[in-house]
Amino acid sequence: MKKSEKTRQEILETAIKVFKSRRFENGSINEIAKRLGIRNSTVYYYFKNKEEIFKELVKSFRDRVCSEIEKAVEGRKAKEENIIRILYAYKECIRKNPSLYDIFREIEFVERDFAKSFYTDITERIKISLSFNNGLDKTSIAYAILGSIYFVVIKNIVWDGKKDINEEFSSVIDFIENGIDKKGNFKPFIIKEKEILESEEKFSTRGKKTKLNLIKAAERLFGEQGYEKTQIADIARLSKKGLGTFYIYFKSKKEALEELVRNINHRLRSNSWEYFKDYSDRREIENAGIQAFFYQFKTMGKDYRIVREAEFVDKKIGIWYYTRIASAYKIGLEEGIKKEEISEINAETLSYILMGISHTVGIEWFVLDDQKEIPEHSVISVLEFVMHGLKGIKKGGAQ
Repeated sequence: MKKSEKTRQEILETAIKVFKSRRFENGSINEIAKRLGIRNSTVYYYFKNKEEIFKELVKSFRDRVCSEIEKAVEGRKAKEENIIRILYAYKECIRKNPSLYDIFREIEFVERDFAKSFYTDITERIKISLSFNNGLDKTSIAYAILGSIYFVVIKNIVWDGKKDINEEFSSVIDFIENGIDKKGNFKPFIIKEKEILESEEKFSTRGKKTKLNLIKAAERLFGEQGYEKTQIADIARLSKKGLGTFYIYFKSKKEALEELVRNINHRLRSNSWEYFKDYSDRREIENAGIQAFFYQFKTMGKDYRIVREAEFVDKKIGIWYYTRIASAYKIGLEEGIKKEEISEINAETLSYILMGISHTVGIEWFVLDDQKEIPEHSVISVLEFVMHGLKGIKKGGAQ
């Protein structure tokens, strides 16, 4: 490798560490140069700015994943067995490049066109491997298949740092093939969107009302302009309070973000409960709960962006949000398994599988395609996959 190529590669490798520890917003050319022991001008010789470095990194990850997937299916007929190879290649690329993948994930809500090209490259490859022709929405099913491994990989490789997730991967493949409906006779149905009004909270003290007003102001500003660009003074001004009042309730902007994420988490779980509270069969609950998430994703765009950004601001905040949902999910799934309504797939892994499907399909509809309404045919298609897997779909769904 030439010296110039080596220097360029060293800059990129160092940038991964800087962006990983400081985020893109807080990383700088100066810090990259300082860690390498070179001048800023040397970095600028190879890259115009840190944005160009960041884009080079995310492009590098995208190209690696797509290249590995291409190798996995090269020369093979477009059959559903290829889907396992595609997901295995996807998983392995992340396992070998967890820090680079973590940086890549930040682009999902920022560079929509770039993210769309990445998801399209993978899902189109999955789509052409689907052999059924029964009128179901293959594109949304392809996103659901990719989603089935999305949070499983993040939870086990990125958060927990596991080197081997073969057991979890086996659970994903079992799910993709067979779905969750152990009895095999559940027919998905559409749940109409509910008008869920926020109840007017009665405050026991004026202080609690002031704190909520600060949280609401932070929610609006974080959602509109992002965490990094929002100043504490902006939050205080929007809530019509003095700067000193903010510090009575929160030690820092990060603490306000944490409180806001907990608030969003509570609202999501509470609103979802309204959709499935009248059902007892776990399959009915999943049928309703997945749709509840779609309805909320459609309307909570800014809040969902806040949650995603929170994970990169402070990993613990983001992890808490998803594990809080998954832990409750796990309990319900375990009950469904005991009642022989849900297939015997590891309940914790299954909770992340189902969360990933809802997330990835939601990304397809409301972020990448910018849809305003939920496509019912696509919902039924995703639910058929969740309930019966690819084997069940090929047989015609519920028996």
